[in-house]
Amino acid sequence: MVGNEWDDILYWEDYELFSRFCRELDRQYDVRNPIEYDKWCEERDAFYRRTIPTKEEFVRRFQWYAHYGEPHWVEGHHKLINELTAEDLLRSYHYASDKNGDERVSAAEKARLGWASQHLPYYAAKVCAPTNKGTHKIMKMTVGAGVGTNAIVRSMADDMAYVGVDIDFICAKNADAIGRYYNKHALGICASLWHLPFADGIFDVVCSHFGLDECREIDTILDEATRVLKSGGKLVLVSRHNGWLRRHSIFETYGIDEEQALDLMRQARLYADFEQLDALIIERGFIKNDYIPFEKWYVAEYQKL
Repeated sequence: MVGNEWDDILYWEDYELFSRFCRELDRQYDVRNPIEYDKWCEERDAFYRRTIPTKEEFVRRFQWYAHYGEPHWVEGHHKLINELTAEDLLRSYHYASDKNGDERVSAAEKARLGWASQHLPYYAAKVCAPTNKGTHKIMKMTVGAGVGTNAIVRSMADDMAYVGVDIDFICAKNADAIGRYYNKHALGICASLWHLPFADGIFDVVCSHFGLDECREIDTILDEATRVLKSGGKLVLVSRHNGWLRRHSIFETYGIDEEQALDLMRQARLYADFEQLDALIIERGFIKNDYIPFEKWYVAEYQKL
């Protein structure tokens, strides 16, 4: 599952209350408006601080989840496909339209030529390099705003196929928009990385561009990624060197330093650091073909034996 992983870990006792609170915020604010979205976030963060007022309570919830937690769907955080409304579908059509494709690609191209200019050429080349004769099917773990998706789809040969999986329905539609823009075989699917809706061994490449930075239950996700990947197929990742680089602000709020934060994240099966992730991948029968470090993140390529 991808999304705000802190909700499930920190609010396990209060998730129904938290869900109702978020639905009320959704009625008050239009999150598509940047100013109103900022207000939405401010009220959500205030709820966090009221719910978990002390460092001791913060740590206790992590430790509880480390012992009792398991992958499960939390009502109210994301919409199941049969819960989508007519408005949701109209928004998804907008996100998959030619106009939105222009918008998505324009934003992604700024990233490709800007902050992501160093690593994206390596990432796209590794994802799009053929691995098996006659096929090249790519599955990307999370689509998000589409920066990684754009880099891949624009580099694909015409006979290649891309599927982007995202827990967020609208984010999944970003893949459709980018595919339409480049006239390539690209599709977004709304699904959980914990339970991929694919048969065993059908993809030549499974990849992620910072997606694992937002995930929990890494063991479960890697099991699923391994299951749908062909023998000889590749796993290509772009990730931060450790979870502190992404989530330090919430830990610092409670006076928790980097060492303790990484330990808590490891216990709770959140993405923690490269060494942890590398060991989990190797345990699943992969060999590491390449590792390219950058200042805050890296590109890594593995092959399934």
